[in-house]
Amino acid sequence: MKKLLLVIGVVVVFMSEISYGEELVQKSLSANFDALTDISSRYARKQILDGKTTNATNKKDEVFLEFSFDSSPYMVFASFIQNSPKHIYSEFIETIYYRDNIKIKDMYYENKPVQTEKIGVYSTDLCFISVEGVTYHYINVPYLVTSDKPTVFFSEINFDEENQRITGEIKMPLSQNTYQIELFYTDNEEYHYQEAVANENGKFSFDLARQGQAGKMYLRASDGLGNYANAKDILTAGKTSFQVAPEALETIKASYQENTYYDPIFGWLKLVTVRALIALITLLFLLRMRVLVKRRIRRRKRFR
Repeated sequence: MKKLLLVIGVVVVFMSEISYGEELVQKSLSANFDALTDISSRYARKQILDGKTTNATNKKDEVFLEFSFDSSPYMVFASFIQNSPKHIYSEFIETIYYRDNIKIKDMYYENKPVQTEKIGVYSTDLCFISVEGVTYHYINVPYLVTSDKPTVFFSEINFDEENQRITGEIKMPLSQNTYQIELFYTDNEEYHYQEAVANENGKFSFDLARQGQAGKMYLRASDGLGNYANAKDILTAGKTSFQVAPEALETIKASYQENTYYDPIFGWLKLVTVRALIALITLLFLLRMRVLVKRRIRRRKRFR
């Protein structure tokens, strides 16, 4: 009886893995596109790639070069507009020529062709042949997909002239990077620059390092991954509000809903926990039934 109860408990606990395993795997695979190809979540700053940031291996007449993003910063090799053609190599060719001084005769995507459906920084694998006939394999080559129109919008700017402070708010879609707010202004005919980070609600603030004057300042916003706002001039002191188109607000709202992160491991643990509770209740019930059955058997034996 004890063995039977143990078997039932094990089956109930791991029934979730048997029943939902395929579904969890499918969800995990469908959610892994960004995790595998979008490298922007790990790197906010971009620096020039040089020989110290790559690992090159020579095999016969072929050169294999891999960009080690886990330990080095990077810059994008090419920039694409969202939903643009995927077969354009011109910027890759130009960047490789100026970076490595290689003249390219032919090029193709060896793996992970360029995807332009989503804004962000992604990677691809390139294979090309130089005019000298040497074959090169460039692995994990980063590229940027940006929008051809603003996706971020200033909704409020407040210039406190007395305290030399600027606060404001932006409406922004979900991003894997932080939104940088850039302030450009002049003081005594000299240009100055400051930078702030918008919080999760889009709020930002500056304490001016130099004397700021209305009409001589403007703000920009971007996440460095393709989302950006048109520049806004600060023309007057005090609070200025800006209208954001309803369709833009709907798109921003949808970006948070569509990109809700699903963790398959958490889902599996949740299912196992529920099944374990069911198994525990079932075991307690069976044990109770076992006690009741034994009592009934004893009573029958006693009255015989």
